[in-house]
Amino acid sequence: MEAPNLLQIRNKFKELGFTVFSKPFDMNLGAIRTRDNASNKFNDYIFMFYMDDKGELKGHIDEGTTDAGMYYRLHPMNIKGTAIIQHGKQYRGSFTYMKFGGHRGQEAFRQTGGVDYWRDPNRDKYLDFINPEHNKIYNTNGHDMGTIGENVNKWSAGCWGSTNSVMDYYYELAQLQIKHGHGNKFTFTLLHEDNF
Repeated sequence: MEAPNLLQIRNKFKELGFTVFSKPFDMNLGAIRTRDNASNKFNDYIFMFYMDDKGELKGHIDEGTTDAGMYYRLHPMNIKGTAIIQHGKQYRGSFTYMKFGGHRGQEAFRQTGGVDYWRDPNRDKYLDFINPEHNKIYNTNGHDMGTIGENVNKWSAGCWGSTNSVMDYYYELAQLQIKHGHGNKFTFTLLHEDNF
């Protein structure tokens, strides 16, 4: 999948009836899961967009992952199976930007509100969107995942994120939102390739 642009993403929000934050520097955070459910790659997209003080659409979209790496598909941390955040949904105020203690003591978007999941229990390389669970907190945080961004491996047991350099940019945008008085809570919207 070729990444859509920020205008296409914003328009998709509106089409799906999701909230678009339009005050200057009030961030819209999210990701797009691709159809490739079998690989161990950074083959999804994460994004953050906002309106600046001149009314111009700004932001970023980058390669990343929304899926557990192969290790945690074969060895899930929970007896119920691998945690998969359900796509096609918007999770209002579900993540909090934390400079410290966000993920294993480090900077991250920490899950502090409930989201919906699927649980894939069969311990193979394919993600199966089955066994729904609703409004749960399983610490599927948004965080940096190394410097290469090639294989997910142990970087994720269900978290979303990208490389250190990419996530540093998103942390800067989070701080920009806070600086402009919109707080440290972030709504996370997880779309799917099929939405486009």
